[in-house]
Parts: sequence; C-alpha cells; structure tokens
Amino acid sequence: MTVVEALDQLFTEKKLPIKRQEIQNNQHVYQGTFNIRPDKKIPFGVVVVGGEGIVDYQISFKRLAYLTNYGDKGKVLELINELNQTIAFYFTVFLAGDGEVIMKMMAKTSEDVRPVYDTLIVGSNIAKHIMAELEKIIPPTE
Repeated sequence: MTVVEALDQLFTEKKLPIKRQEIQNNQHVYQGTFNIRPDKKIPFGVVVVGGEGIVDYQISFKRLAYLTNYGDKGKVLELINELNQTIAFYFTVFLAGDGEVIMKMMAKTSEDVRPVYDTLIVGSNIAKHIMAELEKIIPPTE
C-alpha cells in the first residue's frame, strides 16, 4: 500500500472531510477546513511528495489572521517569534508578504500514516490557540 492509499483509507475511516488532488511532480494535496469556532473556519492542506517507501509531507494551516495595519507589523512579528518558541510545537508560524499569517510543518512518513493524522488534529488545536493570541493585536477575519 502506498502512503497516499494509506492516507485515503485513514481519512475515510476518520470521516475527515478532505479532498485529494494529484498535482505536478508526483505530489498529492489534501485540502479541507477545520471549524475553529462557530464563526471561524480555517483551511488546511497536506501535501505528500511521492508515495512509495518513506516520503516527505507538509501540513499547512492558512488564514490564521491577516495583518492589514502595517503599523502593527513589529508587534505581530514579535508575537509570532514568541509563539514559535512557546506553543507552536513542531509547527512554524510566519507572516507572509501579503499580511496573511500561516502555520506550517514538514516531516517524513511511511505507510504508517497515523502520525500524519495525529499531527493534523493537534495542529488544528495549536492553530486555535495561535489565532486567539494573534487576535489580541490583529482584528479577526470573517
């Protein structure tokens, strides 16, 4: 069984509403959203490179916040540095050039894909806490 087949099976078993698409260079992307609270969903993605043996994967959570007041950029970057050192765990939070705050992590996996799922679930909880901290400086989106 390939890593992609194992992920398909696990995501189906867990009833995770996620869509898979094959993209260039033997990569597959899984996309979905997590309900962080009743008024807020965040998109996430899992990209798997390859499919046989040990493969690389990346998990990303997008739209955690949007910096629109660039006068607050210094405070936001300081907070992001603090979050990366304290609660981001194996994820990295960063500020993209367009003001979007994103959280990502990269790792390797084999056909035993349970850690990928567990990391995705833990990551959604980490994202929730990071959003709460960011909203102290950046007004929430949506």
